[in-house]
Amino acid sequence: MSERPLLGKVLVDMGVVGMGQVQAALAEQRRSGGRIGSILLAKGAITEDDLSRALAAQQGLEWLPASRLDPAPDAVALLDAGTARAFGALPLEVADDGLTVALADPETLPLLGDLETLTGRRVRPVLASPSAIEAAVERAYLQQEESRAELEQEAGEAAPIVRLLESILTRAVRDRASDVHLEPYLGEFRIRMRADGVLYEVDAPPPHLATAIVSRVKVLADLDISETRMPQDGRIEMTVDGHRVDLRVSTVPTQGGESVVLRVLDRRNLQLDLTQLGLEPEELEQIDRFARRPHGIVLVTGPTGSGKTTTLYSLLSRINDPERKILTVEDPVEYDLDGIVQVPVNDEIGVTYARVLRTMLRQDPDVILVGEIRDPETAQIAVEAALTGHLVLSTLHTNDAPSTVTRMIDLGVEPFLLAATIEGIAAQRLLRTVCTECGEDYVPEDEWLRKAGLEGPETFRRGRGCEHCHFTGYRGRIAIYEILEMDEALKEQFLRNPSTLALRDLARERKMRTLRERGLALARAGRTTLEEVVRNTQAQ
Repeated sequence: MSERPLLGKVLVDMGVVGMGQVQAALAEQRRSGGRIGSILLAKGAITEDDLSRALAAQQGLEWLPASRLDPAPDAVALLDAGTARAFGALPLEVADDGLTVALADPETLPLLGDLETLTGRRVRPVLASPSAIEAAVERAYLQQEESRAELEQEAGEAAPIVRLLESILTRAVRDRASDVHLEPYLGEFRIRMRADGVLYEVDAPPPHLATAIVSRVKVLADLDISETRMPQDGRIEMTVDGHRVDLRVSTVPTQGGESVVLRVLDRRNLQLDLTQLGLEPEELEQIDRFARRPHGIVLVTGPTGSGKTTTLYSLLSRINDPERKILTVEDPVEYDLDGIVQVPVNDEIGVTYARVLRTMLRQDPDVILVGEIRDPETAQIAVEAALTGHLVLSTLHTNDAPSTVTRMIDLGVEPFLLAATIEGIAAQRLLRTVCTECGEDYVPEDEWLRKAGLEGPETFRRGRGCEHCHFTGYRGRIAIYEILEMDEALKEQFLRNPSTLALRDLARERKMRTLRERGLALARAGRTTLEEVVRNTQAQ
């Protein structure tokens, strides 16, 4: 089969643009992406009809102007309004050899099988401009007298859209993605997934299906279909490969439509075994001691997405037994933990960390997990709880373990109270691991060796990039920890000079291994790359 002509050449041959205009559009496409036809359309170099005609010629399809989009009633009856809107398709004529259907976008052609299944006819596609199709569909189905919101809901429930969204979400779960981004732009629809902390793009359906797919998400999340001007939040439960998966849904209005992000909460990816998180035996022993203290404060620190919640859940699972009452207050509760009472924060109705924490103290707990210490009041109550015989586990956003003490003082906690309550601090990062399918030895460039503080060339491992790792060179992640276990010398330092620099120097004297040191050890073992270590840790 011969290759299809390039769209730019088709437009030049049609005489609607010059080669110079095409070259300029190609240059812009290289800079910012997008489709060349959309670029020329946005510049006013061509009309929508010009682009539609050129696409038809490129695909070898007949093109129809708006004046010929006059569907027969028996053809319209074969396809419901929601599916017609979702596909950008208008049934025109029923004949012995099948059903003629006008399409708005040639990228819908791979879905013709679905149209044939729905209509029970062999489909003969023709092309027309998107705006002409949209107007003709509205006219053809006007007699149904459905509101726009009802039409969008119907579009979201059309069988092909249901299957399409299900395939997107199933792929995300199987690829162990943490987030799915559905991003409609003007004339474009993009789908990206985040795996191992990094976004990558996947093949997206045609742009005109964006509204129907977003509507389907909103239907599943029990959100208001008709409300497209305000952000909304919801939750979806689905089953993939026999396992229940929760999806947290967030929608925001954008210029191109509603943008949706789905956070994938798959319990199978929740690693609650501390021995599998990347801890060295000595570190495991230290952090285990933290969790078994009868009272005090244990803090896990790091940036968003560094696995702090997973570490805290792992600590709780280690001490979760019938003899302990364990309560958590989280924003939000991400995973249900058996045998543990979990309370979600809701700032909108006044259910704040501080307010719930005070209430928790009247629930006779032994252990309290506070999702995050983010304000002076929460910090003060956490200290009070520790002083009155409770073990408090929580997180902070700090760069390393020693700076956590300074941050607590900034939140108004007196140094002598910290000395009396803090039992241990664990700073952590998640490093992507080298793909086992395409890993190879390499010597990093001098710049990276210098940034890592290494003097001479060394051999490390990296991934070339393959389908297994979405051509990133990485597959999976491993945690590295910097653990500061409190002793009398460190507590005395709180009182003398609680600065980050002084605490770090003393902690290093007492054999604390920094995040950078732990990362370099993993890189030398071939588990991660030198670049990944440098990007995620700071030299100290």
